[in-house]
Amino acid sequence: MLSYRGLRQLIVIVASIGLVACGFRLAGTADLSEELSTIYLVSRNLSKQQQDEISGRLIRAGATVVNGPAADAVVLTVSFKVLPDRRLASGGSSGKIVDRVTRSLDFSLKSATGEVIAPVKTLRQHKNIELDENNLLASNREKENVIKDLEQSLFKQLIDQLQRI
Repeated sequence: MLSYRGLRQLIVIVASIGLVACGFRLAGTADLSEELSTIYLVSRNLSKQQQDEISGRLIRAGATVVNGPAADAVVLTVSFKVLPDRRLASGGSSGKIVDRVTRSLDFSLKSATGEVIAPVKTLRQHKNIELDENNLLASNREKENVIKDLEQSLFKQLIDQLQRI
């Protein structure tokens, strides 16, 4: 007779096998093509945190990210751009303003031999944000959150684009 712990483990194993058998995958996981299984990431204008985020997403998508050029590694060049904010509306005496915050990411892919796999493509994200000039601390925090969301959206778009190659 199975103990409670043994029964619980058996249930978890059976459930796991059932999920795998039906093709279950965690949301947000991607599979890159065999051609993109090893990637050398060349980043321009990216912070260490942004580089780490992209590397992590590539790894979760099934790639091995190498620290330098390798015979079997494709070269993924990524450049991040901060575009100037654009004032869309101003509320005058109320202190409310609406700005458009825009970020873009350029990327290209080359084989280890230098052949172009994907020419430079530009991904762009923007978001309108309402700020209060009378509450700069809250407005600055809101803007930081919007910028982080834009970055995450661009990184997700990058992986989605790489999946299609």
